[in-house]
Parts: sequence; C-alpha cells; structure tokens
Amino acid sequence: MVVTPNIQPTDIPEIGKFTPVNQSKLDISTPTITIPKETIQPPTSTPTINICSPLENYSFDELEEAISNPYHPPQFGSDDPHQGIDFAVLINGMAVPGNPIQALMDGDVSMIIIDRFPYGNAVLVETKIESLPKDWLDIIDLPDLIPTLDAHSSLTCPTISYEPNWNLEDRSIYILYAHLLEEVGFQVGDEIQCGETIGRIGQTGNALNPHLHLEVRIGPADARMTSLGHYDTSITPEEMHYYCVWRVSGLFQLVDPIRLLQFMP
Repeated sequence: MVVTPNIQPTDIPEIGKFTPVNQSKLDISTPTITIPKETIQPPTSTPTINICSPLENYSFDELEEAISNPYHPPQFGSDDPHQGIDFAVLINGMAVPGNPIQALMDGDVSMIIIDRFPYGNAVLVETKIESLPKDWLDIIDLPDLIPTLDAHSSLTCPTISYEPNWNLEDRSIYILYAHLLEEVGFQVGDEIQCGETIGRIGQTGNALNPHLHLEVRIGPADARMTSLGHYDTSITPEEMHYYCVWRVSGLFQLVDPIRLLQFMP
C-alpha cells in the first residue's frame, strides 16, 4: 500500500514535532506504561491456536509468490510506506479483485473502517498475546515497548475529548485487513475464527490495483477505535487522531506479518 497524500507533500520530511489542530499536541504519552515481562508471557498450559492463510486456498509458498509489495517498515515515528505486506491475485499477469480474505487467527473485531483514505474498507482484529504458545513468541520476537514518540511533522494530529479505555498493562496483537471490496459484515466486539471469511480483495482507499494490505502491530490490550484515516479533507479530527495513534505514535509497534504466517500448517 503506497500512501500518496492529496493534501500533504509527497516528500515527507524528517521526523520532528508537529502542530496539530487547535495548536495542541496529540496526547498519547500521558499514561505511564510499564509492562513487566511476566505480563506478556502465556499461561503455563499450552494454548491452542492456529494460523490460517489470509487468502483462501493459498499455501504459505503460494502466499510468498503473491506478494506484490513487501514489508518495508519506516523509521519510528515516520508515516512513510510501506507498513505491511500487500498480496495480489494475478490472472494473466493482472491483479484481480474478489478472492476471499480469511482471518489469520482467532480474535475480536477491534475497529471497522468504511471507505476512508488510505485503508478504504478495512477491519482490525485483536488477538491476546497469551493465546500464543511461548515458543512462538520467542521466534516472533515481539518488540519491546518503546517510549511514545512525537507524531510526524507532516501530519495533523488533533486531540480527542475523552481518554480511550484501553488496557495499558497488557498488550495484544492487532491485524489490519485493508482495501476490501465491500464493507465488512461485522461489528466491533464480534468474535472472529481462524480461517473465517472476512471480506474479498478490493481496491478501496489508496490502492493502485486490487490487493489485500495486511498490517500487524502489537499494542495495548482491549483497544477499540471508531475509525481512522488521513490525507483527505473529508476525514474527521477523531479519525485523524486515531490514525496518528495507530501509525506514528509508537504505541502500536509494527511486526512483520511473515513472522506469524510462518506458523501456517
């Protein structure tokens, strides 16, 4: 997914401080977040969880061949692309829409995005870290918590009038499925099963061709957001706030999706 702002310069400047709406900073560093290692360890009994292909009828090897834009994380605090992996289904060398998209893991719907730039139609699913076996966590090598960063100087990052009721003592894995063909038929809080169809490949949002944008982050547990978006005059201040929190704040840290997909059967 290549973000091409239509109200900001395409050349994103070096990370720095920013001046959001009403001349106030994005207030995402107020809580003091301390996560002892033991709080992110799984229970002593071995959890049961599966990893499913995000594309129906695709094996791990076939997924690797379907990557149209690889994972290329930006410098911390920057909104430069690319922050996930794009998968495209090709027919006669052309990317086509419609292939069913499946959930990677069991989880709960954390956010639904309806036709907002840059993600288009999208759904965010949360999976608690304690659901994963310890040996998986060791291999995935989840990032250590980092101090909250100032947002990127090119972004407008308004504050919101209330504090989200998120669990800052624990962390979860969040998987974002973006550019879906249609609005998803779920609601926030719905349970999702591994392999369950959540949509179809589309070209909504900032997508030059039909593909699935898969983005994985680790962040505070029980996070719920109404929607998010940026780089478009129709985006609301609340959506811009959540976009900044998700993309550049450091509160949600990137994980290479291949680290999860490698556990596919």
